[in-house]
Amino acid sequence: MFKKHYIFETSATRSKRYLINACLSLVLFFLVYTICCFIFILVSNSENEVTRGAFFQKNPDLLVVFTGDTGRIPFALDKAKEYPSSQIFITGVYAKNSIMTLIAPLGIEGEIDLNRLEIDHLARNTVENVVATLRFMRKKKNHKTAMVISHDYHIMRIKIIVDKLMTEEDGYDFYYYGVRTDYTNFRNLKILYKEVFKLARTYLFLMLWDTGFSPAQN
Repeated sequence: MFKKHYIFETSATRSKRYLINACLSLVLFFLVYTICCFIFILVSNSENEVTRGAFFQKNPDLLVVFTGDTGRIPFALDKAKEYPSSQIFITGVYAKNSIMTLIAPLGIEGEIDLNRLEIDHLARNTVENVVATLRFMRKKKNHKTAMVISHDYHIMRIKIIVDKLMTEEDGYDFYYYGVRTDYTNFRNLKILYKEVFKLARTYLFLMLWDTGFSPAQN
């Protein structure tokens, strides 16, 4: 940044230099932050490609939907038609909702076997979504592959949490599919920018995670 050019600097010149340095710092911070946001989208696109390749001619054992934003459940249930033998697990469902209240507004009754669906009401955030998913898979001994569906901005954070909480004994293969988000919408752009902060916060939380006792193992 700009340094002092003169041995004797007036208060006006010093204030101007501080202001310029502050502005440049803000611009640099914004650029770095924006690049981080762009990386989120690149990671999601890459994971989508890997997932499509992995399940080109076979079904995942489990389709997992992390609730939290509109459009995820309809997208996942539409995806479920491509994988007729996959069980569907929706985690983080509002306490008053049931399978029927989730399905009814979508107008797909009869298109999907409701026996394939199970829901979780307890998860309140992404870490708890992952914990609920791991608990569910540990109960279902035949579930070894899972496709996690969420929005594209969310995939990177989910992946980091899964990698942290899954144990070597689990031996699961997790794949991820990000629902594309329209970033011409200011609301969605704001969510994307917030996600960088959420990822940093989650990363710090996971660094403090007690590896000797994990609720995901119960």
